[in-house]
Amino acid sequence: MILDNLLKIAQAKGPQQSKARELYTGLRRNLVETVYKSWLETGFAWEQYDPESGAGQRTQHFTGWTSLVVKIMCMPDSSKTTHHGEL
Repeated sequence: MILDNLLKIAQAKGPQQSKARELYTGLRRNLVETVYKSWLETGFAWEQYDPESGAGQRTQHFTGWTSLVVKIMCMPDSSKTTHHGEL
């Protein structure tokens, strides 16, 4: 939800557009990279990820919220002018 709202702000003209674009791009990249890196290292999607190292922890084979990373990967680049609100 936060990514969806940041994208809307990043695509709208206004004083927060630049900051929202920066936050959206960084958060989206970090979420995808954290899940992917842990999957490469362990072969699992995890329930939680350590806030410092990004290492997966707790339940392995977790396809709850972690599966949302696939939707996040499909979200548009923040520089695009349209958004479909699919998240």
